[in-house]
Amino acid sequence: MARLFRRMKVPVVDLNDLYENLDLPWVGSDHVAIGTMGASHLLERGFRNFAFCGFAHELWSMQRFNGFCSAVSQNNVPISLYETPWRGPNVPRWDQDIEHIVKWLIALPKPVAIMACNDVRGLHVLDACSRAGLLVPEEVAVLGVDDEEIMCELCSPPLSSVAPNPEGIGYAAAELLDALMAGKRPRQLRIFVDPIRVFSRQSTDVMAVSDWAVASAARFMREQTLHGCRLTDVLQKVNVSRATLEKRFRKHLNRSPKQEMRRIKIERIKQLLVETDFTLERIAELSGFEHPEYMSVLFKRETGQTPGKYRNQFGERLRGRSPVL
Repeated sequence: MARLFRRMKVPVVDLNDLYENLDLPWVGSDHVAIGTMGASHLLERGFRNFAFCGFAHELWSMQRFNGFCSAVSQNNVPISLYETPWRGPNVPRWDQDIEHIVKWLIALPKPVAIMACNDVRGLHVLDACSRAGLLVPEEVAVLGVDDEEIMCELCSPPLSSVAPNPEGIGYAAAELLDALMAGKRPRQLRIFVDPIRVFSRQSTDVMAVSDWAVASAARFMREQTLHGCRLTDVLQKVNVSRATLEKRFRKHLNRSPKQEMRRIKIERIKQLLVETDFTLERIAELSGFEHPEYMSVLFKRETGQTPGKYRNQFGERLRGRSPVL
């Protein structure tokens, strides 16, 4: 088909993610960025053991795995890979595949964080964990991709997932096709669309650190930071000195307690921007900020975007409207 389109010399945009190098203008998800985002989510939770469950010989699965490995490898930890074919004559029977995943899971060091190449594969891992008697997320944290909301919520426990931006892909493809039809030569003939964010659910709601003070402090922060919690409150909760907690946080999470509290607030702001129509004043209030102006300055410093730009880019997609590109 690609050869035919090239011979016809008609405007065309390739949206496939199964084949590379078809020599056509292309728009699609940045699968490497999806893998990187998934790894960052799991690294933030203090995991030191990682694994990836994918589908063999699928370009998009391989690219997500490469992004995952690239982010995790910076911490010098090995990554276990399990994959079987998704299509074709060599696809294993479902029950056999699950049994093989069970054996793979049992052999992994615990606690372990597993990224699945998509939500279907995440469901497979959760099913295998149940059959193996492994606790999720305490022993095995599981993260999917695609954020198929109904599927993720019906999983046991509910599945965390990286949300790509399919509507953004559609609009970028339409803009590119429009330019080609007008006889223009676009600046980019390969457009990679970033994922939106990780939707965190119970399957990754854990801090995988052996240090009781860090684990206790991190949980207290997640529960109280948005309600005006200060670092002095955290120190009182865990009953250790500021210097000691700082040292332990950097050892186990590679960030300070203050950075962790700031990260929690930023994630809350992102959630409210994309899932609600609240004003910045209301979002600041719900995110633990006294002044919306300071919230906006901090958000731009941490993300590189203003809250308004972030909402315009991602929020409309998640509320079912057309994004403004």
